[in-house]
Amino acid sequence: MPPRLLHLVRHAQGHHNVNWQHYIRDPTLTDLGHSQCHRLATTFPHHDSVTHVICSPLKRTIQTTLECFYPTITRLASENKDFKIRTDPYFQENGEWECDLGSFVPEVQDFFSNFAEEQTSGGSAIRGYEHHARLDFSPVEQSAPEWPEKIGIFAAKNVEKRGGYARNYLFESFTEDDEVVIVSHGGYLHVLTEDWDSYDEMKGTAWENTERRSFVVTRNNQGKVVLEETQESIKNRIGHLMGDTDAGTERRETEIVGHHTAPPAQTVKT
Repeated sequence: MPPRLLHLVRHAQGHHNVNWQHYIRDPTLTDLGHSQCHRLATTFPHHDSVTHVICSPLKRTIQTTLECFYPTITRLASENKDFKIRTDPYFQENGEWECDLGSFVPEVQDFFSNFAEEQTSGGSAIRGYEHHARLDFSPVEQSAPEWPEKIGIFAAKNVEKRGGYARNYLFESFTEDDEVVIVSHGGYLHVLTEDWDSYDEMKGTAWENTERRSFVVTRNNQGKVVLEETQESIKNRIGHLMGDTDAGTERRETEIVGHHTAPPAQTVKT
């Protein structure tokens, strides 16, 4: 059985989003990105009902997860001492820019351990990093040597196959009592949802930083697993676009293998 509800979120603004700094490997969040996370943490309406948290293993998505969903994580940790945040490389970004390449697990663990220590010793701590030890890197470690390099299933040319695998995983791995948050990337979220209607070629995505959209996971008449956006999510998306937000997105060139532009008109999903 699929989960009753799936919440997809694009990461907050990273340093690579500013002035086309795509050469930064595995960038972290900007000050604006931290502010965007605080805003979502205070406005997300499903903190009390989410049962599972998943994120791409890149630093910016992990940071977004810890900061945006610390109320959810705090609740789940209090209910289950063994609760873990799943870091899953199947939800990483599409392309092969340096900014879309992850780091080895020990480096990521050291980064979050040090960042958490800085927050606890500072006068104005950013909430969420107290839960960094709950990050589960076993899916990443099991994906070596394909992670962190973009080879095998994670090669840019295989992103559609990876999206299909991820959709099937979501359908098969949860129950109707489960509600799942996934923090991922602007390009890949188009692949995962198969929604290119709203794609903005100038930005490289139609997803704003920390934008949340919610879906039900189902099978269509042909037996294919698909994601269908909820009416609540569509209304929220319209409100998000009308709000005072700064996405920090930018156009990416399309010459790189695997970076997607919108499909030809005749194949766009209607």
